Amino acid sequence: MEKFVRLIKTFEVLLFKVLQILDIYRPQKSIVGLPSLATRNFTLVQAAVYNGSQEEVLGFKPRRLLYRILKGLPDLELFERVRFQLSVEPNSVRTVEGSTRTRGFIQLQLPWSVTSKAPRAAWLRLSPQGVETFLGAIQLGEYEVLSAPVFFLNDKIKNIIISDIDDTIKESNIRQSTGFKNILRSLFRGNYYRYEAIAGMPELYQNLNLSETLIIYLTSTPFQLTPFLLKFLRDNRFPEGPLFPRWLGYRRFTHKFRVLSKVLSQVEKQKVYLIGDSGEEDLQIYRRVCESPQVDKAVQKILIRHVPGTSIPSLKSSKEILFSDIVSLRNHFDEILKT
Repeated sequence: MEKFVRLIKTFEVLLFKVLQILDIYRPQKSIVGLPSLATRNFTLVQAAVYNGSQEEVLGFKPRRLLYRILKGLPDLELFERVRFQLSVEPNSVRTVEGSTRTRGFIQLQLPWSVTSKAPRAAWLRLSPQGVETFLGAIQLGEYEVLSAPVFFLNDKIKNIIISDIDDTIKESNIRQSTGFKNILRSLFRGNYYRYEAIAGMPELYQNLNLSETLIIYLTSTPFQLTPFLLKFLRDNRFPEGPLFPRWLGYRRFTHKFRVLSKVLSQVEKQKVYLIGDSGEEDLQIYRRVCESPQVDKAVQKILIRHVPGTSIPSLKSSKEILFSDIVSLRNHFDEILKT
């Protein structure tokens, strides 16, 4: 199947290359970097490539006819090769290349470790290397690049806050919006991209964003919609932190459990706070990951927002806390806020 898709892509690239040479059409693409994470054992880098300029992507003005009709279908670019460069320590730049292949995005876990000399964060440099075809990599069109930081989890970090996004910091009504009829309707209307922050959450997260605290965002939103998610976080002034969207091939439970296990396996002396909501399976996922003695010892609190219209979950541990307003949530972070 991948060979067939690459064959189609080869013909498409050759056609657009001719149009570009004749100055009839100029392809425009966007490389969107995602904030990611570097730990003592590995470094993650992430990016997605879209057809269109940043303005077209964020304003959802797709160039291809199919995507103008199916407004909820993201216009990802396949077989785009991207070079990543990151300085993980002073005077040390590491380079790697990856392909979007048939998914349209890249997520690489690399054996790049960091030490206490690493800064709080470093910016990832992204550069296009062409489209992979059966004739080799072909440079096609112009690229706009939205770079992203990589945050370092080393011994300078004392607190780790891992937060869900949908129905935790933004209003989503995730149970209603992910029904079959709503998904079908959204394919033609593109209304997944209208996001609203829950009152008080941006200010609380800004106050929690201290030099010794790392905020990590874990979401069931698929990679395809990350430009809109990044725009939501930045427009509402949420502090930047590693962002982990979901691969469409993964179930929500599997995705969140997998990421949590990977990140929390790197915890040494840090205190961990897990924030989620009652609209999905966050409490069950957090309980499952806490079955590891190392993780259970590190997790200080599991904070679950009760989403109106959902059943009230029963709590089984003194670490598990249910909240419904920003004031009660803030009180549980007094220890961090006082510092």
